[in-house]
Order: sequence, then C-alpha cells, then structure tokens
Amino acid sequence: MTVKRWEDMDEWDSLAHRLRWAGHEACDVESLVHLVGAQKAGARVIERIEEKLAKYNIGHLPTKLPTDSTRRVLLYSKEHEGVGFMLSLVHELAIQDPADEQNGTVHRLDRRLMEITSMSLHAARGAAEGQTRGC
Repeated sequence: MTVKRWEDMDEWDSLAHRLRWAGHEACDVESLVHLVGAQKAGARVIERIEEKLAKYNIGHLPTKLPTDSTRRVLLYSKEHEGVGFMLSLVHELAIQDPADEQNGTVHRLDRRLMEITSMSLHAARGAAEGQTRGC
C-alpha cells in the first residue's frame, strides 16, 4: 500500500487518515456537506456523503445522517483497532434485524469491552497502590 504524503491528500483522504489514527471524531453535518461540494444538506446530498464515507471505510452515528446541518455526528474508522472497531460492532448490532444471528458480533464486542474494563481496573488499582506507598 502506498502512503500519501500529507500535502498530497485531499480533504477526504485527510479525514480518513485522521480517523485511522484517532479512531473517531465528532463533526457537524455542515462540514460534511462542504466536503462533497454542496451548500445544503438535502436528501441527495446526505446520500452522497454516506456513499463517500463508505468508500473511505468510515462509519457514522447516527446510522442515518440528519439533514440538519447544525447537528453533530460521530465518525469512526472501521480500520482502527480500538475505538473505531468497537463503534463498528455497536453500529452493526444497532442495524441488525433481531432475528439475525448476532452471537458472533455480541461476542466480539463483549470481549473488547472486557479488555477495556480490565485495563481500566488495572490502571485504577495501580494509581491507588501508588497513593498508599508514598514517596
């Protein structure tokens, strides 16, 4: 895979790059409208935005982007190993039909959440032990 230089990236490449690095980012719909070269967030513009996001493997919450340009939405990279991956699992569960087989998705999300909880508890325990030991 060829890596683009920062100065050679267009705005969509730049957004995808930031999200792959950070995992997620909140932005207003108006910013996305301008990225597709439109002035107003109508139904067709929103559809174009959603297609462009999908092309760059970027997920979004809510699952249907609003047409109110002042609304904030959460974008995430489906390629991010941490929070982006978790958000993609949450999104997948949110849009699945309840009759669909969900055990695999639930299991993957549960495992990732347990890892995060374990790391948080370990960090909190370490901080508490550091306070009781003194200098």
